[in-house]
Amino acid sequence: MRYFFLLFCLFPSFFLSAQAVQRLRANAMHGFIIPHAADLRPVADNNPYGLTLAWQMMPTSQQYWEACNCFHYLGIELTYFNFRDREVLGDAFTLAGTFEPVLWNRGKWFLSLHTGIGATWLTRVYDADTNPLNNFFSSNLSFLLFVAPSLEYRVSQNWGLMAGFYYNHISNGGQKQPNRGMNFPMWSAGATYMIRQAELPVYAKIRPDKKFHFWLEMGLTTRNTGFGDERKPYYSFVSGLYRPLTAINAFGAGMEGSMDQSVPPQYTGSKYALAPFLSHHFLLGRFDFSQRYAWYAITPADSEEFQFFQRYALFFNPFSRFSMGMSLKAHGHRAQNLDLRIAWKW
Repeated sequence: MRYFFLLFCLFPSFFLSAQAVQRLRANAMHGFIIPHAADLRPVADNNPYGLTLAWQMMPTSQQYWEACNCFHYLGIELTYFNFRDREVLGDAFTLAGTFEPVLWNRGKWFLSLHTGIGATWLTRVYDADTNPLNNFFSSNLSFLLFVAPSLEYRVSQNWGLMAGFYYNHISNGGQKQPNRGMNFPMWSAGATYMIRQAELPVYAKIRPDKKFHFWLEMGLTTRNTGFGDERKPYYSFVSGLYRPLTAINAFGAGMEGSMDQSVPPQYTGSKYALAPFLSHHFLLGRFDFSQRYAWYAITPADSEEFQFFQRYALFFNPFSRFSMGMSLKAHGHRAQNLDLRIAWKW
């Protein structure tokens, strides 16, 4: 599952024109850790830094443009994070697939939204005996999710300077407990070097209609039952509607139901959940990135201390109605699980 997004993003590029912009991107980052629980504050009192190196490509064909309704980069990014606490938090080494649409361009100025997800290797994780203070991480192999608005200025034909703001999240997606996860915003500065340049054609934007669109959706992941390494399915089912209001923004609502088969039979809490939600959608061509804010009408067993949750879902629409993607469910700053999703829209 952790590698799904990388393949998901890079797969279409093998079928596109070889005439493509290519560049290298390097950044240095510095930020802070959000202590989303009182017991995490002593460990979170650090200012981590990071270093990234990425290769990105931007084919210029109309087929590629229509996938996002904009020019956009796909790439692979290597990142090193130092959490400034080698004994408890350690370091992180990541490999991520990236997707970066160019939102605005005026002359030498470029505004883009750099996003990515990938695998992370953590050098220090929770251990009841040797590292009980690290409630952020419990699996050496976890995942990184980030979003980073970036502003670039081209100082020459081949070189550019960049500044941006990263919002990073690392957790294991509910695969092992404790799974508190870490959220750490970071300011960034860096440079780009153009390996290959190409003339960017002018294509007419596809304007979304102002009609209501309905969708049905199903998600699937697995969760640990608490008995050794045994895992059982976690299903979720969604029905909803949305209406585009601008070229890239839509608002909607819906209902999500779920069934958690990992809840032990002797547990008194419910393995079912039901939650109405409101949603916002970024519509970028064949991509739909939605943020949903839900209230538990029926609260599941593992979430009885929460009343609300968020779900962040990214879908790609390869055909006229069918979409596939993945989502992350979170209670506030705490990630619960990562799953794969399919949807049918009309």
